[in-house]
Amino acid sequence: MTARLSRFLLGYGGTALATGLQVILLPWIAITVVDLPALHLGWVQASVLLPNLVFLLFGGVLADRRDPALVAGLACLGLALCHSALLLYFSYRVPELPVLLLYGISLGTCTAFLQPARDNLVHRSAHPAETRSGHSGVQHTVTWMMLAQYGGQAIGMLLASRFDQWGLERLLSIQVSVLLVAAVLLFSLRLSSREGPRRRQLPLTLIVEGMTQAWQRPALRELIALVAFNGFVHIGVFLVVLPLLAEDYGRGASYYATLQLAFIAGTVIATVTMLRRGQGQEPGRGILMCLLYSAALLVAISFGPTPLGLLVLCALWGVVAAASAALGRAVVQILAPEEYRSRIISIYQLALFGSAALGALAAGVVSEYAAPFTTLRWAGIASLLAFAVLLLSGDLRRYRVESHD
Repeated sequence: MTARLSRFLLGYGGTALATGLQVILLPWIAITVVDLPALHLGWVQASVLLPNLVFLLFGGVLADRRDPALVAGLACLGLALCHSALLLYFSYRVPELPVLLLYGISLGTCTAFLQPARDNLVHRSAHPAETRSGHSGVQHTVTWMMLAQYGGQAIGMLLASRFDQWGLERLLSIQVSVLLVAAVLLFSLRLSSREGPRRRQLPLTLIVEGMTQAWQRPALRELIALVAFNGFVHIGVFLVVLPLLAEDYGRGASYYATLQLAFIAGTVIATVTMLRRGQGQEPGRGILMCLLYSAALLVAISFGPTPLGLLVLCALWGVVAAASAALGRAVVQILAPEEYRSRIISIYQLALFGSAALGALAAGVVSEYAAPFTTLRWAGIASLLAFAVLLLSGDLRRYRVESHD
């Protein structure tokens, strides 16, 4: 592993660690500290994701027109500032719903610029002369990136499980420190020389160009539609229903963190397996099978397992989610032309996280007026229907990855 790849993975892992802390802290502050109902919890969770609808495509344009390492480093500094502001506010008084919404929107705005810039650095780190070349090399590096993401999130969630013992102030301080280190590592990936000035184009024109490039590739077009569905149904349910289930089981923040850790443990197992065995030459088939497995897991959880059974099912859910995410992100990296890569990555992520924001709102509404288990059951049925539609379409299912560029 080269020094450049190591710095990229450490920086990526640092941002993932901060995200792992955030995944636990934000909903748990809303439920236990501020005592918000399920509907308001959906608003808080959606506040982090909704800025993607506005800023994510512009983040892709910025990363294509500027050095993505610089954009990613600045976004990390912005996230550190957001956590510092909440830490300062909490030292004086307990945050209320408007403060949490503002905090979530600020986090989501910075993340919208971080994600496409950070993922664009995959090719910069993946193709030194001494490493493997071709599409299989990109798949291998994406798998390393996913391992850094899930490993960092696991550490962050493990730290967040100490919420009751350490308190919010210490955990927010850890987030700020880790993001500052990640910013330095990502800044170090900047290129010493850049291309000359490019012709001026309006941001909307650049966004349309990226959308056109994505639309012209049938497998990529179908994949983006699928991740939009996954974001709305799976991530939306995960963000809202899981903390509600943890509260219903009456086991506190540590149990909720344990559920998250079980999910992350599954993602790590799946990613390590893919590092050893590769992703294969038919990733589309794998992505569709992951959709089928997700449907089965959602239906299984809807029957109300024991606390231990819920942990096991969350771990299996993590295995499926990691396999689907790694396969999908590798396909995007391979199919996206270099000049449009950040924009296409931002379109992919907009489909995922923009729909996840709407899904969190929908899950909050359904869970407010029906049991969380009912929300899970309907999500599983919808996933089965989506699997049948995509199986008949076939563009993604038939896509094959060549061994070399």
